[in-house]
Amino acid sequence: MTRLRWKLLAAMVALVVVTIGITGLSARRVTHEQVRRLLITQLPPPAFDEATRALEDHLRSVGGWTGVAQVIDRVTAALRCRLVLTTPDRQPIDASAELRGASVTVDGDDWVTTHGDRPGQRVRFRVAPLVIHDAAGRPAAHAYVLPPDLDELADRDDRDDPVAQREIAAVDRRLIAIFAIATLAALVLTVVVSRHITRPIEQLTAAVQDIARGKPPEHVQVSGRDEIAQLATSFNAMADAVTAHEALRRRMVGDVAHELRTPLTNLRCELEAIQDGLATPDAARVGSIHEEVLHLQRLVEDLQDLAVAEAGALQLRLERIDLGAWVARIVGAQAEVTSEDGIMVDADPTRLRQIVGNILANAVRHTPAGERVRVRVAREAAGATVSVIDRGPGIPASDLERIFQRFYRVDESRGRDRGGAGLGLAIVRRLVELHGGRVWAESVEGGGATFTFTVPLAASQALHTASLR
Repeated sequence: MTRLRWKLLAAMVALVVVTIGITGLSARRVTHEQVRRLLITQLPPPAFDEATRALEDHLRSVGGWTGVAQVIDRVTAALRCRLVLTTPDRQPIDASAELRGASVTVDGDDWVTTHGDRPGQRVRFRVAPLVIHDAAGRPAAHAYVLPPDLDELADRDDRDDPVAQREIAAVDRRLIAIFAIATLAALVLTVVVSRHITRPIEQLTAAVQDIARGKPPEHVQVSGRDEIAQLATSFNAMADAVTAHEALRRRMVGDVAHELRTPLTNLRCELEAIQDGLATPDAARVGSIHEEVLHLQRLVEDLQDLAVAEAGALQLRLERIDLGAWVARIVGAQAEVTSEDGIMVDADPTRLRQIVGNILANAVRHTPAGERVRVRVAREAAGATVSVIDRGPGIPASDLERIFQRFYRVDESRGRDRGGAGLGLAIVRRLVELHGGRVWAESVEGGGATFTFTVPLAASQALHTASLR
């Protein structure tokens, strides 16, 4: 178990214990008070009968309520309660001694409200009245039997009352059982929740440590939609990217080694043949060696350009140029060019020549003899576009996004006459992105492929185009 899980568990357990402890103490105090009140204020039916009989006897003997206070005091002292006597229409007649100095009201729902002499004292009870009948059997008064004074109830010591002790002990046992079950359930839930929170974090930590040790990154399990699940999803995406970049790096190292090995081997063979006297250094032989050296130079320059572009250290020297005229000049007689007039862009002429040259060389290489490559320059809402269309074998849909990767070629035979080193399109993508545009490839129905890249229009022309729209 990790330290984080221990911390979560300790924090949640402390919270549960404190909460249940405070709740338990409060509930125990309130419950004890209620039990004492019920036990003390509950009067058996014979007691009510005794109170009713005493009041009726006084009414019949006196013929009224004169001197009823003595009867009320005698009854309340015997029953250990308080009493309010009212007329049938709930008008107070008299009350027990502790209520005679208070304001007593009885409303239509048999609510008895007493206001004592002490500030803020206000007690309200809902009790059923005892009906007092006269000698003719008619209702003559109502008697409301109330619990004893609350202050007296609170001060009352029930330690000598076995019934109260037994009931309070039973309540305590039930409360302890309930709180024990609640605590156990809270602890189990705390363990489950802390494990649910920390388990993906532990998996992420283990996966990161594996990466630090040089192991291939592995996916972690994702469950739910919370922040930890989003973190796990992001880690899985990062692991895929690391795996892809590692595979690309290994492939690039192998491709670079292969691309360098072939011309170096040719140079070594040619030179050793001359040294051994098996060949003469004639013009054809020297020309072959020179061609291999130029190929090595181009490969090294392409690698350097790509490294500088990917590092973001390539500086563009932007100039205001007519894109259609400039592309036509670059293409020359290699392709058929169609362009709108006056498409002005801010671009680096040298890098633009490199972009168009790489795409055009790729198109010419894959176009059969007798077919022409077409170049189209147009103005669109997103900026100026340059499309190079060939009539070659086309590109499979699965390769359309991958052809801009370093050393990637649809033709895996690696023949230099069919695909070069596989760096040209990768350089194109970086240079176009540096200009603020994008590049993509599409297969043409019936054969061939179209490579298109965008260049933002010059600021003044972009404003003019927007106003026309």
